[in-house]
Parts: sequence; C-alpha cells; structure tokens
Amino acid sequence: MTAACGGDAATVTTTDVLPGGSAPSILAGLPWVEEAVTFSFGDDELYGVLTVPADEGPHPAVVLISGSGGPTGDRAGASTGSFIDHSHRFAVEGFAVLRYDPPGVGGSTGESGFPSLEMRTQEAAAALSYLRSLPAVAPERVGLLGVSQGPWVIAMTAVRYPQDVAFLISVVGSGQSVAQQQIYGIEAQSRAAGMPEEDVTAAVLFGRLLIDWQLIDPIYREANEADARALGDGPWTSFMDLVYEPDDIDPVEGLAVGIEIMKSVQEEPWTEALYLKQLYIPRLESIPADITLEQLAALQATTDQNLTMDPKEFLTEVRSPVLAFFGEDDLNVDSRTSPALYERYLTEAGNQDFTLVVIPGVGHGIGVSTPGYWDTLSEWLAQRFIE
Repeated sequence: MTAACGGDAATVTTTDVLPGGSAPSILAGLPWVEEAVTFSFGDDELYGVLTVPADEGPHPAVVLISGSGGPTGDRAGASTGSFIDHSHRFAVEGFAVLRYDPPGVGGSTGESGFPSLEMRTQEAAAALSYLRSLPAVAPERVGLLGVSQGPWVIAMTAVRYPQDVAFLISVVGSGQSVAQQQIYGIEAQSRAAGMPEEDVTAAVLFGRLLIDWQLIDPIYREANEADARALGDGPWTSFMDLVYEPDDIDPVEGLAVGIEIMKSVQEEPWTEALYLKQLYIPRLESIPADITLEQLAALQATTDQNLTMDPKEFLTEVRSPVLAFFGEDDLNVDSRTSPALYERYLTEAGNQDFTLVVIPGVGHGIGVSTPGYWDTLSEWLAQRFIE
C-alpha cells in the first residue's frame, strides 16, 4: 500500500432496521443504536437510517454518499450491505452515521435516475444539514464519505459549505473529468476482457463519439478522425457523419438516427464496455417522442455540464482534511493519474492535511474488509476527530 501526504497529515452482522417508525432499534450487546429517520430535500422526503454509538454523545459523525449507480442508475441506499458495514464500523469508532435512500429509491419519495452533479451536491448538503442538527451529533465534527462518483459530490459540497464539512473521505474517486473517466473505463475494461487491439480501438472511438454527440462543443473530433482512418469504414462512419456533419438533420430526428446506429452494433463484442443495451439505448428511448427542440437543447446543456465536469474546478478549493483511497487495479478510475491529480489540486488549494492511499491488488470495490482500508481510515480519524 502506498500513501502520499500533504502538510502535516499522518500517513498511514447487521442490526434490525425499522422500516418506517422512528423508535430506536437496539440489539443486546451491540455498541450502537439504529433509528429510521426522514429528512427533507426539496419536495421529497428521504428515508434514512441513523446509527449512533450507544455511549453518551455528542459524537463526531459522517454522511455516506453513494456513487452514480453505474449503467442502471440504481444508487446505493440505506439497505446496501457496504453502507451497513461502514455504519457499524464507524459506530464502533465512536461516530454517528447517516445512510439514506436517494430520491425514488427504497423508502424515499421522488424520481430515481441520473441527477446532475449539482443536484446531487444539494442532496448531500440536505443530508449533512440534517445530521448536524441532531442533539447526539457534534456539528463541528461532521464529515462526508463518498464512493465512486460520490467523491466529486462531497468535494463540491465542501466547497459550497466549507463551514459545515469537517472532513472528506474519498473512496475510488477520479481526478479526471467525467468524459476522461468514461474513456479510460472503456479502454481498461476492453483490454481486461482480452479484446484484440482493433476492437479496443473501435470501442474507444465509439465511446468518444458518444461523448461528442452529447456535448455542445465536441472535444474528440481530431482523435476520432485519426482512429476512423486507421480502422477504415465501419458503423462509426455513419455515426461520425451524424455527430460532426449532421447537415439538415434536426436534433430530434438525429436522436432517432443515433439510437438506430447503436442498435445496429449493440450485439458486437467490442461494444461490451459501452453499455449500449444497459444504459444508452434505454435512456435515449425514454426521451418523449414529442420533445421540442428547446427541451432537447436544455437536456443537452445539462448533459454537457456533467460530462465536462472536471474535479480540478472544486478540488483546488477544498481545504477540509481529506483521506482518499484508490484501487491499483481499478477498471473504472485511472489510479495511475488520479492520485497525482488529487495531490496537485489539493496542494494548489493550500490544503495542509490530505492523505492519498493506493491499495494494491484491488479494483473499484474497496470495502471494510479490503486489507489496509479500514485500519488506515480508523487511525486517520482517531488522530483528528476522537476526543
């Protein structure tokens, strides 16, 4: 396990959960109490589970923030095993923990899906505000733990509400932009599947085309034209025409054309890491057929904002203590570049307390049983927030 530090930072079975009530659930011999709770986020009521150490508080605390939910958008919630494990481990360390169902998931109202990072930031802020308001919690010692996409969300929250965020714990977060991370994932997963080099090139080309098609100002045209020349004619040819030379095709008509192009290649082995069947085609087909040009333009603007989001924009402003974990063999996040980017951006922010840890032999699934993970996390927290 390798680690890098900034400033003076150091290197280094489940309970019954009540489905709807608010009375605490206590099992004999366990050092925590659990309670079903709800808090408001806009017009929605979000269901959560609050885990509190059984001894007297107030306690330091943490909110658990999920990833994007992958191709399906099904984000982790209060009943997710990893979040339950984290809650109980934190409670043993003396921390209160809030884990919750995102909008439209489990016991929460609202709609599930793929919210913007801005919307997710406001959601995290609502959870943070609720946790800080509780008598059992020491509001000046409340932090955020984010997984996968979650580290972007918690960093944005820390920048927006620096007075409310005592610390950040990033687990398998990326230092690259959303678009860059997607391209890395396509290439890494294609190579890991043993695909021939030509198929890897085709997958990456098609992935970059998917990104450019969604952007207001494409960013990969030169690279795509070079790869297309090397590969020769193929399904990417018509897709490139649609993306870069749409001529008289209006965007609504182009949407239908793009879906048909994807359907024509969805069974090809080289498209496996593109998630066409699981993600792109279902999401695009869910767009109403009578959508107006103005509505489609607004949708594209939101998508463009998400894809071009670069963590540099907010990590360079994070001054809260940061502990960040990366998996050496991660096929979703580039662990060769992301730790260096974190170090550069946090140093630029003037952050005097950050610790970056690369765990060997693991990928995107770091959890409490991952060797080196919890021991490092526990020691890091104890040195800073346990009185």
